[in-house]
Amino acid sequence: MDEKTTLTFDSGLRREVLGFFGKDVNEEGIIVEKTNPNQHVLSTDGQEVREVEFGGIRKGSEVFIKNDLVSLMRLSKQ
Repeated sequence: MDEKTTLTFDSGLRREVLGFFGKDVNEEGIIVEKTNPNQHVLSTDGQEVREVEFGGIRKGSEVFIKNDLVSLMRLSKQ
C-alpha cells in the first residue's frame, strides 16, 4: 500500500515552511540555502525557484517543485 502525505498551506506561510527545510528567501525573491545564501535552490529542470513559484518539495529528497502546470505534469509522470 502506497501511503501519501499531503500538506496544504496558505501562501503566507511559505517562508515558515521553507525555514523547516533550512531554506530562506533572498532580496530578489529566490529561494536559497539558509546556511549559504549564495546557493540557490533549483527545480527539477535546473531553474532557480522564486518564493512565489514554490509549489512543494518531493518526498525523499529536496527536489523543489514550481507551482506551474508544466512542473506539476512532470511530477505526475514520475
